[in-house]
Amino acid sequence: MTAQAKSFENGSRNSESVMGELNRIVAQAEELLRTLGEEGGAAAEAVRQRVVRTVNQAKVKLADASTRVRGATTDAAKATDRYVHDNPWKSIAYGAAAGAVVAILAAALLRDDE
Repeated sequence: MTAQAKSFENGSRNSESVMGELNRIVAQAEELLRTLGEEGGAAAEAVRQRVVRTVNQAKVKLADASTRVRGATTDAAKATDRYVHDNPWKSIAYGAAAGAVVAILAAALLRDDE
């Protein structure tokens, strides 16, 4: 695996975990806001405003992470396209090898089911 592919894979995993965490935080904050909506008073309003700020910040970070993931995906697709054009026979061989592996695994799984 090339360094670029490893970097893409690591970045993709990190972005996915960050996005998952941010989605979880947003959901929790929105639930807290619903709960606070039933409460009154200055303290509840202060907490509500702080939660709204936190949710807005999380949404901005989530949008940024999404943009970075899209950019990394585009870069990986361009790198793959370049590699395939520069090494067509290697690409065909890799594709054939991957197909053979899938066929062997499928045959083994089907044999185990019988």
